[in-house]
Amino acid sequence: MSDNICRKLESSGRADMDYSCVTVPGKRVYNEDSCIVEAVADGILLAVADGLGGHAAGEVASGIAIDTLRSVFMTKYRTGAGILGAEALMRLAFEEADRIITSEAKDEREGMGTTLSAAFIIDGSVIVGNTGDSRVYLLDGSLRQITKDHSLVQELVDKGMVDAESARFHPMKHIIRHSLGGDFRVDIISDTLSPKITLLLSTDGLHDYIGADRIEEILKEGDACEAAKSLIDEALSSSDDNITAVVMRTD
Repeated sequence: MSDNICRKLESSGRADMDYSCVTVPGKRVYNEDSCIVEAVADGILLAVADGLGGHAAGEVASGIAIDTLRSVFMTKYRTGAGILGAEALMRLAFEEADRIITSEAKDEREGMGTTLSAAFIIDGSVIVGNTGDSRVYLLDGSLRQITKDHSLVQELVDKGMVDAESARFHPMKHIIRHSLGGDFRVDIISDTLSPKITLLLSTDGLHDYIGADRIEEILKEGDACEAAKSLIDEALSSSDDNITAVVMRTD
């Protein structure tokens, strides 16, 4: 389980950033979620992971995902690498995490895997990597989901068989198509950021239990720490899963 943090980062060459990384077990005994917010050279790395395969395996898998992502960026990223360089590094980090998790999925950890949604902010842009059904949202005036879930229910939404709101309550909403350690695929997405934005990275224990309109309302209130805690508190009233929120604002 990741340490819960709330901080304001002030650094020359980088806009002031107010951020929070909060993860709780919710109504479950164990927490298989992990999260990170960390400065890397001239950028900021954020991520959430939701482990699969039961307590022992899921917790290990999500931890490997976060640790590998951090390690790859801390050791290989160089200031000035640009968008293309960051995209290549994001893909490499996901591939390396998948390799490690797959190689360690033996004995009691057989079948372990994890989702991973990550964002790296540099030069007024965000580079996003995603596998599974954790999410990255961008609030820039209005809320927009940057990632697309790798899930059975998302496929039904794409085919027009289920609407987005009903998808939150679908009985097969937890069936995912891609993950680290499973049928691996990563989406790499880049987007330009306005000077003042809010990013939310969440696991399904949060966004499956709070509608997009309500998420937007909460994100517009208070600082990053208050927003993350409010999202967690609201999800706790109905969520039966681990819950994680990473919130970051730029000033």
